[in-house]
Amino acid sequence: MSTQGEYSFGGLADTLPAVSGLFVDGVGTILTPLCAEQAEKLIAVCKKSPFGHNLDTKMDENVRKSWQLEANLAQFKNPLWQAGIDKLRKVIADRLGYADVPLECVLYKLLVYGEGGHFVKHQDTEKEDGMITTLVVQPPSVHEGGDLVVYRDGKPAYRHDFGKADGSAAYAPHYAVHYADAEHALEKVTKGFRLVLVYSICLPVTMRHLERKERKTEQPANANDAKDDKKDKDGKGGEAKKEEKKDDDKDAVVKDDEDDSFALLLDHEYTMNSIINLGSGAFKGIDRARFHALEEANALVAPEKKLRFFIAQLVHDVRYYNDGGGFNKKEGHRESITWYSLTGEELGKVRGITQKLNLLNPGHEAFEELWWRYGIRTKEGGYTGNAGSTEITTYARYAIVAWRMADHVEKALRFMPIDVAADAMHGHKPVDGAALRTLFGRATIRLKDENGYREDWESEYTLSRKFREVVCDLLVDAGDPSVVSLFFKDYCGTLGYMEGDEALVLSITKILRAYDWGEIGDAVSKKFRDSVDEGGLSALEMILRVADGLDSGAAQKALYDMAGKQTATIKDEELFVSSYIGLLWKVAIDCADKTLFDTMANRLKNADPSLLGPSIQYLSQYESSADEKDEKAAVVVSVVPKRIKWLKDQIEVLEKPFSWEMREAQFPDNAEIQSFLRGPEESMETKEAKKFDNLQEAGKYAAKWMNEKQTKCSFEMEAHEKEGEASVTITKTRDWFLKQQSDLVLYRKELRRLVDRYDNSSGDDGE
Repeated sequence: MSTQGEYSFGGLADTLPAVSGLFVDGVGTILTPLCAEQAEKLIAVCKKSPFGHNLDTKMDENVRKSWQLEANLAQFKNPLWQAGIDKLRKVIADRLGYADVPLECVLYKLLVYGEGGHFVKHQDTEKEDGMITTLVVQPPSVHEGGDLVVYRDGKPAYRHDFGKADGSAAYAPHYAVHYADAEHALEKVTKGFRLVLVYSICLPVTMRHLERKERKTEQPANANDAKDDKKDKDGKGGEAKKEEKKDDDKDAVVKDDEDDSFALLLDHEYTMNSIINLGSGAFKGIDRARFHALEEANALVAPEKKLRFFIAQLVHDVRYYNDGGGFNKKEGHRESITWYSLTGEELGKVRGITQKLNLLNPGHEAFEELWWRYGIRTKEGGYTGNAGSTEITTYARYAIVAWRMADHVEKALRFMPIDVAADAMHGHKPVDGAALRTLFGRATIRLKDENGYREDWESEYTLSRKFREVVCDLLVDAGDPSVVSLFFKDYCGTLGYMEGDEALVLSITKILRAYDWGEIGDAVSKKFRDSVDEGGLSALEMILRVADGLDSGAAQKALYDMAGKQTATIKDEELFVSSYIGLLWKVAIDCADKTLFDTMANRLKNADPSLLGPSIQYLSQYESSADEKDEKAAVVVSVVPKRIKWLKDQIEVLEKPFSWEMREAQFPDNAEIQSFLRGPEESMETKEAKKFDNLQEAGKYAAKWMNEKQTKCSFEMEAHEKEGEASVTITKTRDWFLKQQSDLVLYRKELRRLVDRYDNSSGDDGE
């Protein structure tokens, strides 16, 4: 087992040569200690160093004053330098508690500090995938000031002077190591120039088991927030702080479960990307040591006592109203937990949980000490006249959460996303109706909690597709028709146009096979009737697919009846070109009652010939294998001549030479523009057809119609202004003609196929 590792350390870098051989493009070889003349040349090719505040990248020399050079612009011509870095990397790995891990050392940036250069207390972001710590290497230097101070628990804990105290700074390289999330500050350089090399110490690729292919975007560090948070603790306003502590002790301090479950807060800070990409592999120092100890202990206990581990981010959002007079009044407190597997898979987020995890506190810290240094303050609104603003302090920490494997279903129902709870229950199938009612009860509570916590701009929280899929599978073997009806009534959601409904078809079909339609039919029928089409499979297609999966019986007959009623409400131009038209014909043919088939046949005979292609294609396949006396097979023969005539007419038009005339073009906004599109001219100005007050208005008009669907035409619009008059130039393109040529190829093939099969006397196949 690895040790917890040191928080920060450094000293003489005796593995590194005094002469690095540093070479910078545009400057040449850099000699150290850095003299003023060469420092100025080096600064000339550098950029000023920015800092991050919340999600913004800023420049402010009161916060940070230095210059930086990207790593790709520097190289080390002394081969002993890289060899020394490799040796130093091994030393660092041992002292961090990673003796058995081949850590990587990646040069991040070169930094130059002149007189007055500094960086206030801040935290680094993870600059590389799998980053654990920051390594700062200072070649020989004769500057004064510029100590690196590393904080722990908000107080200065380590000071790195890089050899100034013992007089070795000018003659040898020195180094310092600190965790990336450790607060640290670079004190002002009072004389001379300071050159440092910043490296990232990272886990090897082999330990990044779920690392994504795309690079993570670097997020700016919160340079001022740490200082503000310290002020929260010491000077925020005593009454507000007391109120926060009092309320949080009452509401947020977690209660003991009467079992073996626990939540162990992690000491280090982690980014969401590091948890997602590395899971527990992201743990550093004491967190890593504690987790390995837990894993080893868990391997030794009896099977019935073995624990299941998760990673959770625990968040408290505390809102204060500041009236401008220095008094912060607490307005509200919201909690949330985001869950992850040990491999980093995000399992979902829950808000408003009233039950509490059993929080371990091995350091015996007071509640305030557990949270205050993990807060980041943001503001909503600013001061206007005498009005105040709302401040939100978000306290977030990651934790290891564990409970007995045998208790996973019950714990997941209490603390985790309802999808995860359903999935946990699925692992113990079959489950009875009582267990499913418990799941539904928890789902009701979770819906209420989530929607009670959502902001005005957030969509209403609903049960997910995954939840529906898992529950449907559980219902098949539950043997409780009343709980099936309850699901379709209150927990199924819409069955029309929801992404992923394809997966539900099989599950719903299994349910209808397993239960008597007389016991569950009312609830299922009502759900199909009430479903709103919102994207994905339509409710009609769902009905058709489920019905097609049944052998016969009352359920199938009822679904056939529903399909017939829904079909009657759909227009020909939507129905006959739909993705499910073939399935609809199959159902109509299979149905013992001819009502649906006769209705469809009559509509087909009266439909516009441009819509007949898909139906003829399916019915031709049926007719080729049907009995000669089958009346249903004859319907295709009755509509083929109309389709053939339409195809010939289209081919005749499309075979004409290219012309700018788009004779069926539609432009409903302006008759003159529509006339132009149908005419022979290639372009036009809208000076007379459409007037604009200014160029901006003309530009909006052009953008609007470029984004609209262009019906039976293709063109481009460009706004411009000449002599104070704004107008739009409309230029036709060949896109519509090229599309027609593609259609021509398809029409010729279809015509040949129909003529060969149904009209051999014609002799004209359109070729």
